[in-house]
Parts: sequence; structure tokens; C-alpha cells
Amino acid sequence: MDRKYHDRLLQTTKSAATEDITNPHTVLHAAFDAVIQGNFSAFGELITDDVELTICGFSPLDGTWRGRDEVVAATKKNFALLGSQKPEIESMIAQGEHVAVLVRESGVLKSTGQAYSVRGVQWFTFANGKIKKIDEIIVSIWKVES
Repeated sequence: MDRKYHDRLLQTTKSAATEDITNPHTVLHAAFDAVIQGNFSAFGELITDDVELTICGFSPLDGTWRGRDEVVAATKKNFALLGSQKPEIESMIAQGEHVAVLVRESGVLKSTGQAYSVRGVQWFTFANGKIKKIDEIIVSIWKVES
């Protein structure tokens, strides 16, 4: 991942984090940091046993996974498919146990070398200080071949 974008993304999530380690913004910042660092075991500690991840709109990553082991494996696999990632958080909003992140990202599909550019919403639901559900809806800005 491009270091400049990595730092900017973490600065955006950090600015909303608090000292309360169960606060949704704090948990989300820790989750983004863990995934960016490739520390998927730390990411796994931030999600519930019955977590669910759904990604739709970006065919190389589309799917639904349930349970901590499946979600961690899918997250690791999906990030391994992408190179030169340049994620940018455009906006974050929160209400109670929910955080929505409007994100834009460009990069390269490692399997084909094809560039991609997407924009989407990541909707996080929290329970007991952990991520319980992630819904990611993505729209391709540049056409991505399946």
C-alpha cells in the first residue's frame, strides 16, 4: 500500500478514536491499522466470533463470509489480490453502534496488472466493543473486467 495513502487513512480514523478501547471509532482505527500492517491475527481479535462480511460490486472480491476464521481468511486473501493500493476516506459518520465510511481507492489487480478505481461505502456494526458486521458496497469508477 502506498505509504502516503496509508498514513492519511490512519490519520483520518485516528482523529475519531478515543481512549475507550471499546468505542466503535477506536476499534475501527485499530482494525484498519491491523489490516494495513498485515497483522490479521490482531484484526481477528477486533471482530466477534459470529462476524459477517459482505462485499458486493467489485467482482474480484465479492462474497459473503461468516465467522471469525472465514472473515479473517477472506480479508487476508482479498488484500493479497491488490497492489499499489491508494485508499482515501472521504467521510465517516457514526450513530450508536454503527460507523459508515465513504471510501475511494485505486490500485492494481495483481493477477492481471489491470488498474482499478472504486468508490464505496463500508458499513460497520459493532457489538460489545467489537466489529460484528461489515457490509461493503462498491462502485467501479474505471471498468474492472471479471
